[in-house]
Amino acid sequence: MKKTLADPVRSCRFLFEAKGIEQVCPQEAHGQPESLFRLWMAANVNLATLGTGAIATSLLGLPLWKAALALAAANCLGSLLLGLFSTYGVRYGLPMMALCAPWFGRWGNRVLSGINFLNGVSWFAVNTVVAAYALEHVVSIPPAPAIFLLAAVQILLAAAGHKLILRAGDVCFLVLVFLFSVVSALSLLPLPVGAAPPPKAALGGTVPGGWLLAGSLALSYLGGWMLFAPDYSRYLRYEREAASLERQVFRHTFWGAFLSTTWIEILGAFLGGTIRSENPTDLLFPLLPGSLHLLLAGAIVIGTISANMLNLYSAGLSLLGAGFGLPRYQASLLVGVAGLAVALLGRREFYQRYEGLLFLLAYLIFPRLPILVIAHLGPRVSRLARLDTGSIGFLCWLGGVLASLPWIRQEPWVLGALAATHPEWGDLAFPVGSAVSALLYVSLTRRERSEAAG
Repeated sequence: MKKTLADPVRSCRFLFEAKGIEQVCPQEAHGQPESLFRLWMAANVNLATLGTGAIATSLLGLPLWKAALALAAANCLGSLLLGLFSTYGVRYGLPMMALCAPWFGRWGNRVLSGINFLNGVSWFAVNTVVAAYALEHVVSIPPAPAIFLLAAVQILLAAAGHKLILRAGDVCFLVLVFLFSVVSALSLLPLPVGAAPPPKAALGGTVPGGWLLAGSLALSYLGGWMLFAPDYSRYLRYEREAASLERQVFRHTFWGAFLSTTWIEILGAFLGGTIRSENPTDLLFPLLPGSLHLLLAGAIVIGTISANMLNLYSAGLSLLGAGFGLPRYQASLLVGVAGLAVALLGRREFYQRYEGLLFLLAYLIFPRLPILVIAHLGPRVSRLARLDTGSIGFLCWLGGVLASLPWIRQEPWVLGALAATHPEWGDLAFPVGSAVSALLYVSLTRRERSEAAG
């Protein structure tokens, strides 16, 4: 009888994660690198990725081949960075927000953790609202109850933690790849099945700098994942063959992210050049007869869950990194409640209203990335007597953000002075901000000398 009663307890402990942002010991390691391929594939086969690709043709007016080239190039760069940052979990056994504390200082890291929390909450809210409207379209569930229902499932998965997220990711991967393969095949037919789509609105010519703008948007989408990457590889911190394990983690993460984003964004670019849409759901429903709309709504909901369980889980870890002394599952619950409130309060015209916020958050993320790479390559110390290395890292990030502001081109939300003067250059905020933060960091710090070197 004792064994029977203990089994549910043991199962519960297996599924529900007790660890917060503490370091994972090699004795706690579990899982396989292959799971990261399925996790990142499932996380990106969704409407947000489709909508990102559609912008390249529907709003920027690029021909399909140019859009595809820009999207593939940006996704290659973004996936390389995502793969690199995934290896940090194996190397250090820490989530990103705990890992960054010595590199950006205690208080600086709390500020940056707060931004990461906002990023996760915002993506969770946007994805949930779009999926809720898809359910309304098919089964006539009002948006508010649909948002509650979707949020409850996603919050439960995130609160349960790492192992259940990986298991759910495996299931979502199989379902989503099948369903979106069907949608992709139907999109190649001479005419969409069912009612003909409405004509595409006139664009008035290609937007100057459209190629760079499309690449920036694709890169900003992957940028939202980059600071989450070690959160899902930290339990792969096995003692043996660490270098080989890091290579496997990099490879599986890269291909999972690159194949999924490039596939779905190019599909979105193709549909965006054919079907007029107010939000990403409008790109898909005209492809299928009414009898299959319920199947499509299921794919949209599963895609939302696969992405949002990561957004909630990592945003919860970011909340802990910001200094909140909560158990991890409570942090995930708090993030879910905050995202639910945002989704409910702003659900009308939500996609258009918050799309700008999501992309603008990326401008706060990218100047941070070069510092993460440089600090990872070897310990560094301050060249300035009055500032420690962490404070310098935070100030270099801030300098990169300020330097990028004149180059931002995200109309109608923000248009920097230099971007307005030179529209043919597109949006150069990412490369400029990243270059400035890197130069400042290299100039104000130096490699720490080892004791052996004397």
